This record gives sequence, structure tokens and C-alpha cells, in this order.
Amino acid sequence: MTGPTRCPYCGTEVSASANYCDRCGTPLRPSGAPTPLRRRERPGRRVAVWLFVVVLLTFFGSGVLGGFRLHSGRWPWSAAVPALAGPDPTEPPSGNGEGEGRYLRAVVSIQVRGDRGSRVGTGFIIDTGGHIVTSAHVIEGHKGCVTVIDDNGTTHQGMVVGHDQNRDVALIYVPTLTKWPQVLTLSSGTLSPGDPVYAWGSLERSPNHAPVPAEVRQVGLSQRIDGRYYADLVEFRGASVMHGASGGPLVHRETGEVVGIVTAGSDSAIAYAIPVAGEVSRLIKAWAEEPVAFQCAPNPAKVRTPVVLATVTPLSGPHGVWGSDLASGAELALRDLEADLLRVGYQVSLVRYDDQGTPEAAAEHARRLAYDQEVIGVVGSFTSPASASLAEGLLESGLVLVVPNAGAEDLMQPGWLHVNRLIAPQVRLEAAAAAYARGRLGVESVLMLLDGSAESERRAAAFETAAEIVALPVAGRIVLPARIEGSALAAAVRAYVPDAIYYAGNSQLGYQAAAALRQQGLTLPIIGGSELYNPAFESTAGRGWRDIYFTHYTRGTDARFIRHFEAILGKPTRGYGTFGYDAARVILEALIRYGEENPGKIPDREEFAALVRSTRGHKGWSTTISFDPNTGENQAAQVYLFQWVDGRIELQ
Repeated sequence: MTGPTRCPYCGTEVSASANYCDRCGTPLRPSGAPTPLRRRERPGRRVAVWLFVVVLLTFFGSGVLGGFRLHSGRWPWSAAVPALAGPDPTEPPSGNGEGEGRYLRAVVSIQVRGDRGSRVGTGFIIDTGGHIVTSAHVIEGHKGCVTVIDDNGTTHQGMVVGHDQNRDVALIYVPTLTKWPQVLTLSSGTLSPGDPVYAWGSLERSPNHAPVPAEVRQVGLSQRIDGRYYADLVEFRGASVMHGASGGPLVHRETGEVVGIVTAGSDSAIAYAIPVAGEVSRLIKAWAEEPVAFQCAPNPAKVRTPVVLATVTPLSGPHGVWGSDLASGAELALRDLEADLLRVGYQVSLVRYDDQGTPEAAAEHARRLAYDQEVIGVVGSFTSPASASLAEGLLESGLVLVVPNAGAEDLMQPGWLHVNRLIAPQVRLEAAAAAYARGRLGVESVLMLLDGSAESERRAAAFETAAEIVALPVAGRIVLPARIEGSALAAAVRAYVPDAIYYAGNSQLGYQAAAALRQQGLTLPIIGGSELYNPAFESTAGRGWRDIYFTHYTRGTDARFIRHFEAILGKPTRGYGTFGYDAARVILEALIRYGEENPGKIPDREEFAALVRSTRGHKGWSTTISFDPNTGENQAAQVYLFQWVDGRIELQ
């Protein structure tokens, strides 16, 4: 078992498998092996090599090499492993071809702003003229231009130059992506069941997006999906196509050509695509040949009203690293939307406040913000007590607050129209744990381990309620001491004869308890919340260490967001940047919608809070966002359950 190491810069103890220091962000691993020096070759050898190359090009000149186009855009370095990441997406998902899992540099992310917020989709570059193919439903309802993020994390403005809703295909023109070195070619061939393909999705039970192997199951399928009728679908299996992958390419593994446009997926590894051969290719070609008068240059209003977006998060103290990541996510959202905000007359500044994770500091900042009329919205905080204090302090002023990741059940109060939350409340995590234990693991009785804190008691009570609903008997409770003695704990657990353990306590004690029980030969399942997402488990392996589960409110950070975050801000995200980004974005999107009707005018706070709460179907990086009109809870928030397997996590 590999023990923890220390950061060479600040000396903080970190996990042996960590890529960056949690405290100062210093990279802990080299970005790649040094390039070996080339030895001087003899002239005769170089001549032989060139002769071989000429023969090879002549032999394959008819186009057989087109199959290798798929690998022409290999990402030259491995992105930072995201929080809650599954298998490394840069590794080949199977061993039958070099570089199968490499990122396709011709694939881009597409963000579309509409009347109800924004959506995220995927597209792919098809030529050096800056044309991008995607699904029509990705750009449906777009207003003006769309935002395109290339594989380097650079943001571009694009204009929709053609779309067909019946065939679910659209074409976007991005002048700043002309002469892009890697493109994908549309195939004129038809597909058959059993054909091997790549899809832009994720391996089964993995949250990462990458080109992964799949296989065609059916062609010419007629089906209704999300209220839309498709008369000619390709069904494929092997890649879990989830939110944000619509519009991506379905690539034939043997030719490297695009044979379909991914249009829909499911929670299973079955998904659907629109075939490109025939009418779809003809449409794309016709749109691409038409002259375009590009009209997406920002047209800022002459008078720009200064307004402030505030973040109240811990920038120091025990939660400072994660609070800073939240605030950085908000900064990135502001940068991405700056042109649109200028266009409707707003010069938005981001102001960060440090609440140190305490309710007292959060309340003090709330009083200051409530009286500042330039502040149009607040993102915060990190802990539930600080978020509750912040929400209460802003109540009288009506200043809108979006809480990114605090899950306390009593945070959202009836009648509080200014507060909205992105993630599911904590009680849903306990309910998911109880349901999984009873339904999937077949547990007949569960023993609870607590750390003695008030939060531990609250979570234990919530789990007991959920267990009662699913008819899962609770055998009893054990309050853990500050120092765990393995044999004593194992004896106490065995006395209750439980089928599983539910852990409610802090992260470090949770790992110590799990380690003590496994070392004493107790292999019964251990289930808990995000406290069991502890880097210490990354150094464990073997069958005895399995059956350790935890619930969480996120699948993990999308690799494209990681690259975008690092490319723009010059530092890695700690996994919370997506939540800060989405919380800030729904506020800024609402301001843009307001500014389109009232350019440069500062909105009334109550009116603006209602506009933020009206957000429906916003496809964020962390979650889809649809605020409940009455409570402000995110009706689209989901809960996920993971298992530690040989030092890595698997989505269950």
C-alpha cells in the first residue's frame, strides 16, 4: 500500500495518486516523459527510410489511409483527472488499436443561449472552412450566435447557417476555426448491424466523455424520442451517451469517417444516431457552399451600466481551496458571457468575499451586499450553515442568491423567493443509500456508525427515516471514538450481526473505520455519503476492499470543462468549479435576457429574482437546472452512487 506524500512547494500531505496539491495547486506529476534525444543516423539508413515512405504512400494512395484520420488529432498530454473520474479517457478502452481512446481534436463543445437559459451540446469540424456539424435540437431556440469551445479550451463565436428539424441536423459556421488542422470526413457508405464504430460518449459506468468503441445493433429504426419522431435511426451499443454528447460524431472504426450524428442516449449503453449518407450529406454540402455574411461580432451598447456579481465563499480556512474553486468557476462564467453582457449594456465585475466557512462572516457580508445597489446577484456559500446565514441576511433586500453545493434540507425555506439551489438536498443522498442497500444489495439489516457530531446525528436520523420507508431494519448505532482500535470496533460490529454498515461522519474517521474493519476480516458492505470519497481509498486494492459505496450529487467534472477552465484561468479546477460556473451562469443568463428587453437598466431585485427562478432546462456543466417555482430547488438535480474498486471509483 502506497502511503501519502508531501507537496514539494508547501509541504502539505497529499494522496500518493494526486495530480495537484489540494492546498497550493502545485503539479505533483510531470506533464509527460522527457523527449529522448535522436541519435544521428547514417545517410544510408535515412535513404532506406525515405524509400520505404515513398512505397508506403504509393500503396495506400487510393484512400486506405483515410481510416487513420480518426487518430490524426491526438491530444498530446493527459488532462488532470477530474473529481469522481472513472477510467482515464486518454487510455485505449480496448487493446485492439493504438490510440483508440485519444481525444478527437475535431470535436468541439457547443453552448447555446435561448429564452429559458442555455444548453450544452457537441459538434465536429468537417472542413478547413470553419464548418461544424451538430444536431438540430442542440441549437433549437438559439438567439443570435452560439458559443463554440475547441479542444484547446478556446471560445469562439459561431453562426447557424442551416438546420433541418426533421432530420435533426444543423451546420454552424465559425470563421476563427478556418484552417483548423484536424477535421472529420463524412462517409457516403451505409451501415450494417455489427459494424464497429466510435461514439463521443463514455464507457459504461464511467463519467468521462471520450471517443469510445461501440457496435451498430440496428439500422433504419423508426422511433419517437423526447416527443420527436425519427424515421431512420442507427442504434448502437457500448458507449453511454449522456447529457452534452448530442451532435457528436459516430465514426466508423475501420475507415475513420463519420457515419452518423449522435442524437439521443439513455442511462444504459444504448444510444441512437442519424446516418449521414444520402440526404443529410447533401444538406450539409449545400449549406456549406452558400456564401455567409457573418453577423456574430459583438455590438456593445454605447452606454454600459456597471453592475456587480458577488461570490461569498471560503477563500481561507479549512475549506479555502474548494471555496476558491467555486469563485473561480464564477469568474470563468463571467468571461464566457462578457461579450453578450456588453452587447446588452452591462459592464459586470466579479467581487469575491471570504466568509471563511463561518455563518458569522457570511451574515456580515450579506448585510454589506444587501445595501449595495450595484450588486445584481450572489453565488455562495460552500457550507450549509454559511449558506443559510447568507440566505437569511439577503432576505429583506430580495437580492437573488444561487447556492452551488450546500445540501442541508432546511436551507430552502417556504416563501424565500430569492434563494435557489443547484444540487439535490442531503436527505436525498441518504434516501438513495437506503434504497440501494435494500434493493440492489439485498441488505436485511444495517448498523450505523457515527462520529458524535450534530451533523452526523442529523444524517443518521435522515437515513433511519429513509430505511423505514424501504423496510430496511436498523440494527443499532455505534459512536466512534477519536482513535479507532480495530479489534474492539470489529467485535462491536459483529455483536449486532448486520448485513451492512451505514457511515455518517467525517471523511478521515470514515477511512480509518473502513480500514480497521477490512483489516479485521469484516468485508460486509459499507455505505456512506461523499465523506467516503476520500483520496486515501486510492491506495487500496484487492477483493477485500470492495463493497465500499458512497453517494454524491455529481457524476464528475467533464474533461472538456477541465481543459476550458485550465486554458482560460491557467490553473486546474478542484472539482467544484463547475458548480460555481453554473450558479453564476444562471444569474448572468437572466441578466442578458432582461437586458435584451431593457438595455443597460438595473433590474428591480424582486423582478430579477423571479427571472432567475424561471430558469428551466438549463444544461449546465454540473447538472441540468430547472428551479422549482415555489421552493427554488433544482427539480433536475440527480444523485449518484459509486463504489471503490481497486483504488478507483465506479459509477453504479
